[in-house]
Amino acid sequence: MSGSLNADELDAELPAWRGQHNTPEKVAATHRKVLLDRVVQSMAFESQPISMERLKTLTGIPKAKAT
Repeated sequence: MSGSLNADELDAELPAWRGQHNTPEKVAATHRKVLLDRVVQSMAFESQPISMERLKTLTGIPKAKAT
């Protein structure tokens, strides 16, 4: 989903997203993936940049889960 969609477009896409994320495990995996990106962005914003690879190392998350 794009950040430029309006509410009607988002409502139209929600059933498709729910179909792809139909188990708690799939939802959790999606959130884990996005969470690492947000941490990297937040650290850069705070003038303490960290690379994705370094973050994965520090958190002990295997590449297969976080990429």
